[in-house]
Amino acid sequence: MADPSRAEALERAVTAFFQSSALLDPMRLAIWDREGLTVTQLRLLNHLYQSEGLSNAELADRLYVTRPSVSALLERLERGGFIRREVSPSDRRGICIWLQPRGREVVDSLRADLRGYSASLMDSLDEAQLDEFTAALELFIESGRKRRLQDLKLAQLAQA
Repeated sequence: MADPSRAEALERAVTAFFQSSALLDPMRLAIWDREGLTVTQLRLLNHLYQSEGLSNAELADRLYVTRPSVSALLERLERGGFIRREVSPSDRRGICIWLQPRGREVVDSLRADLRGYSASLMDSLDEAQLDEFTAALELFIESGRKRRLQDLKLAQLAQA
């Protein structure tokens, strides 16, 4: 049986995480309205911003969606001038996806707006609180990245 105090601590942490994430919704929705893009499309653009030339399969894995879902997202983004698709130089059957200037501008704007808004939310924290907050988030990110790698490996094994 699970430790009740651990279960309560996890529940408080999960609740706080979702409440903190919701604080960014007004900014996300403003960007969504301004650009006419969904949150998933914005996430896809952000993945390309971090690592251009990804394939449909790599994007599907990173977004935790199916390949047909990624294809539909890419079709709309390509029509809007946010991305371009090219034949892979290493595998003529594969496609690599690249950001167009419009896609890069959207991600730059998104990042700047979210960073500014987030900084304003944290402005009331003193330096010690910011350090503690940052340390906790860095541990959370490290844990999440390890989990994500495990999930991607399992997905690749399932496809093999």
